[in-house]
Amino acid sequence: MTAPEPTPFTPEGPQPLIRETADAAPYPVHALGPLRGPTEAIAKVTEAPPAMCAASVLAASALAVQGLHDVETLGGPRPVSLFLLTVAESGERKSTADKLAMQGVRAFEAKLRPEYDEALESYHREHAIWEKRKAAILRGAGENQAATRADLCDLGPEPEPPLHPSIVTGSATVEGIVKHLPVLRASLGIMTDEGGLMLGGHGMKSENRLNTLATFTAMWDGSTLDRWRAGDGIASYAGRRFSSHLMIQPSAAEEFLGDPLANGQGLLARFLTCRPVSHIGHRLRLTQDADAMAEVDRFAKRIEGLLSHPMAFAEGRRNELAPPVLTLAEDARGVLTDFSREMEQAQAQGETFEDVRAFASKTAEHAARLSAVFTLICEETTATVTGETMADAVELARFYANEAARLQNAAVIPPHIADAELMKRWLLTSWAEEFVTAGLAAQRGPNSLRTAEKCRKVFALLESHGWLVRADGATVDGKQRKEAWRVVRS
Repeated sequence: MTAPEPTPFTPEGPQPLIRETADAAPYPVHALGPLRGPTEAIAKVTEAPPAMCAASVLAASALAVQGLHDVETLGGPRPVSLFLLTVAESGERKSTADKLAMQGVRAFEAKLRPEYDEALESYHREHAIWEKRKAAILRGAGENQAATRADLCDLGPEPEPPLHPSIVTGSATVEGIVKHLPVLRASLGIMTDEGGLMLGGHGMKSENRLNTLATFTAMWDGSTLDRWRAGDGIASYAGRRFSSHLMIQPSAAEEFLGDPLANGQGLLARFLTCRPVSHIGHRLRLTQDADAMAEVDRFAKRIEGLLSHPMAFAEGRRNELAPPVLTLAEDARGVLTDFSREMEQAQAQGETFEDVRAFASKTAEHAARLSAVFTLICEETTATVTGETMADAVELARFYANEAARLQNAAVIPPHIADAELMKRWLLTSWAEEFVTAGLAAQRGPNSLRTAEKCRKVFALLESHGWLVRADGATVDGKQRKEAWRVVRS
């Protein structure tokens, strides 16, 4: 009996270092309702990705309307506030797009400033008089405590400083924001194109991290914010509304998106996150578009007008909101209910959103909030969300759910793996020779890998994954090398 011929061994080829992440789906600009125009205009003017422009427009809009109404959801009334996180490289024109979207907000702040300056001068005068009168009463106090109490009662409460005109911060820590709430307006924005500083600065050090995450979460929820500090006593702040847009570079984003504490606290689930496909290298239009700029200006005026609209406050409070609730029409509730059931089923084992259940469980609330923003941008005194508006909001919430699932795969790549992936891409796209050395890679390769020692460590990992094969003695760059590797290109 003849023995069968052995099957020749066929190498399986290089193995991936990381799971490939698909590009972002096209942003559903058509589902932005009244915000489609300004989003497309800003995208046209800046040539930035539409998803990035939409995030800035949504954030400015939510800030403008969050003080006017809460919104009915399937779980009861909730704030209209939105939290957005945009992941993009430096040079993607994040700040340019955001500046255009925030023009109306900045115009409103500028309008408040002269009034504030005048009120501050008046406050200093009134407070000085009050202090002197109080001191005089206490100096003259005798044994008749009842008379002293009556005099202090007649003096009245201590004058309050005027509320600060700034309604947006991008540099303060969450703790700093809470500390200054007594002199801040009730509706605030946390917006910055340096989101890495907000998510990785002092407030996120180990001793502050849990409190920062919990406070951020409470801000989105519209919960009462408590401040407990030795020496300062205890203070509670109810009726505040916060919207946020943090623009962040990929390296910082991957750390945040993979942070088990941020995920466990539920903060990640409260952000509408996107990482659009880069437009760098394709922005070739150098002329301004007059029609697009006119649309940007119209949006700015609308935002300024909404911010100037009177808000409903709790009785006797100057910066504690008590907003009326925007209700859902019957057809809107039906659309939202169907979507909630769809997202619940998609969280089952093996389904689309199994790995992002925290976010998926909040998508119906995200949709309700988005529908309220769309509704109030059109008419701030309206009382009901329509089914058509809710359908748009549901489509947008579904996009962000898919983004959350997509980005979950890219979260937290260990630094040594990231270095190896960077070197692999450089070798395949920028190094034309068949062979390479660690020294030449250090001289000509990625800036973050500028020593031969680092390159050897990276090469060892690439070798173990089949992207490099040891080839000592090979000729590289015209010289025979004692130590060399062959680059595997397929």
